[in-house]
Amino acid sequence: MLRLKKKKKNSIRKKIRKVSLLNSLLNLFACWVLLFSTAIYFIKDYEQRNMDLLSTSLSSSLTAATVFDDSYNANRKINALGQQKMFESAVLYAKDGHVIARWEHRQQTSYIWCYLHSWLYPNKKKIGIFHDKQVVGWLFIVGNDSYLFDFILYSVLILTIGMILIFIFSFILSSIMYRKILVAMNQITTKINHVIHTKDFTKRLPDNSLKEFQHFSDNVNSLINEIERLNGDLVYENKTLAIKAYQDSLTGLDNRAAFINQLQFMLSDNGPCSSFYILFMDGNKFKKINDTWGHAAGDRVLQEVSNRLKSLVKEEDCVARLGGDEFAMILSNMESDHQVRTFISVLHERFRTPIEIVDGHSVSFSLTIGFTMANKDEEVSDILLRADSHMYLNKKTER
Repeated sequence: MLRLKKKKKNSIRKKIRKVSLLNSLLNLFACWVLLFSTAIYFIKDYEQRNMDLLSTSLSSSLTAATVFDDSYNANRKINALGQQKMFESAVLYAKDGHVIARWEHRQQTSYIWCYLHSWLYPNKKKIGIFHDKQVVGWLFIVGNDSYLFDFILYSVLILTIGMILIFIFSFILSSIMYRKILVAMNQITTKINHVIHTKDFTKRLPDNSLKEFQHFSDNVNSLINEIERLNGDLVYENKTLAIKAYQDSLTGLDNRAAFINQLQFMLSDNGPCSSFYILFMDGNKFKKINDTWGHAAGDRVLQEVSNRLKSLVKEEDCVARLGGDEFAMILSNMESDHQVRTFISVLHERFRTPIEIVDGHSVSFSLTIGFTMANKDEEVSDILLRADSHMYLNKKTER
């Protein structure tokens, strides 16, 4: 099966730089064309005016030579101006049409220069030579554009260099501008990635000098605040659920699941001692209390039993309600059966005091207790079965 190659996405840095470069190039090219066109137009207008002035001046100086058909003086004057590159060609005709003087200068030029020359001088300049208000001859003159070509070349060069410098300057300015934008965006994306990967909601985005990014930063900070609040609620709910999963809701003692977990930990290699004792306890005549005084009284009895049991053990030991009126203990600081029996005697003595229930009434409550010693090489099920068997054996004996 052919797998389509995933197209690589461009970064916003490249996009902004590309748009900035393209925009600068288009604007500068448009400015270059506009300035060049304007310069060419004014050059043509200037040259036309210059040719009008030159033609008028030259025709006036050639009036006498035309009237007297003085070819020598006419050629001398025309050649003098031609040598100074004032025009490219000039021909002086008498009234009857014969040539009095002529000067021409032809040079090999490229097609572009020929086109530019024809644009600047589309037609020969025809000037009438007057004497006593009558035409005595004609002067045909074509302007010289050699110095104009040099002027245009230098103008194009200077204009191009200027545009390049402007382009570089604008590129630097645009780079500074989008660098600020990218810094602001990097701050936002870095903060979001930090929140995603570390779940740290304590830090916030700093203020930004750009209005739009400041608004965006405020929204991101508000979102982080909301996520922090929701995360806090979630953590609290998880802790509450964890407590509920391992805690008896009525008495606050560990439940059966928490008791089994603690027992497994004690039997593991990380357990604090190699052997310990387990007590199983079952209430006597608890059903009669429920039937006589109601379930509220029964709950009150179970809560008081839990308080008395907790008061007898150390903090590192475990007291659990397995269900109903069944309780269990893990005693890690007992070293012999004699110590356990002494502890059980103290426990029985604690329960000789009646338990007060509703309306100042009290009931007597006792526990049947069975115990066994657990070693690390035993299974949890075997230990529980043995402790439970001992408890029921004692219950039969008490009956």
